[in-house]
Amino acid sequence: MKRRPSPTRPPSRLIPAILCIAIAALGFTIVMVRLEVTQEGYRLSELRAEIAHLQERNRQLRLETAQLTSHERLRALAPRYHLAPPAPGQVVMAP
Repeated sequence: MKRRPSPTRPPSRLIPAILCIAIAALGFTIVMVRLEVTQEGYRLSELRAEIAHLQERNRQLRLETAQLTSHERLRALAPRYHLAPPAPGQVVMAP
C-alpha cells in the first residue's frame, strides 16, 4: 500500500468561515421576515376589527337617518313648526 503524502500547507479556513457567515445571515433574514409577517398579521387583525366597528357605526347611522326622515315622524312634527300641505295653486311645475 502507498502512503498518502502529507499536505504541505494547512487547509484553508476561509470557506468554512464564509459558510458560517452565510448561514448566520440566512438565519437572521428568516427571523426578520417572520417578525415582519407577524407584525403585518397583527396590523391586519386591527384593521379588520376597525372595519367591523365602522360597519356597525354605519348601520347605526343609517338606522338613525331612516328614523329621523320617516314620514310619520315628519307629519307629527309639522304642526309644531306651522307646516301644512301646500294650497292649490301654490305649487308650480316647471316645464
